[in-house]
Amino acid sequence: MRFKTLTAVILMSVFAVSGILSAASKFYVPDAVFDQYRKKYGEQAETRLNALLELMDGLTDASDDKKAIEVNKFFNQVQYQTDIKTWGQSDYWASRLEFLGVGMGDCEDYAVSKFLTLIQLGVPQEKLFLTYVKRGTESHMVVTYYKEPNTVPFVLDNFEKAILPATKRTDLAPVYSFTANDLFLQKQQGLGKRVDPSQSKNLNKLKAIDLEIVKR
Repeated sequence: MRFKTLTAVILMSVFAVSGILSAASKFYVPDAVFDQYRKKYGEQAETRLNALLELMDGLTDASDDKKAIEVNKFFNQVQYQTDIKTWGQSDYWASRLEFLGVGMGDCEDYAVSKFLTLIQLGVPQEKLFLTYVKRGTESHMVVTYYKEPNTVPFVLDNFEKAILPATKRTDLAPVYSFTANDLFLQKQQGLGKRVDPSQSKNLNKLKAIDLEIVKR
């Protein structure tokens, strides 16, 4: 989906405001960070960020399933583009503000943005994992969401918009899953065997990403 569609959807569905959302909002970006963001990326980026903050505020008391559905839907409206074209690097992990600021990103940007947003919304971390998979011959990242422990996870993906159980995603071959603290050799129907987290350089990449969005 082209990014202009995201802008149109936001303008139709969200009353965007200028600057920081009201003090009643549960989620916000500190003034200095917001001002820098607005100057760097412009008005459309400001609208996109405000839309995310309003979405997060509206989902505070929602079920975990509802949070997963709406957060997945929101970020999947952003345009896909490779890191080489966006950042001039082969592998760059953007923060959520960078992702929404430029209005495009690759699979890691979708997955990390969804993962961090759901964690901040209160979805238990044991339900959420960043998962590397093979999609054909290409490496790909998704979020896997476990409704209950030791069950088949559901896949939040930027290519397949519907959230489907992993057993229905025969196009994906799981490799491994991780959070900021864990690393597992992945199996189709579960997390698999826990292994030494130091084996993955991506754990440090995840830890290095600034949350930027603050909860009161």
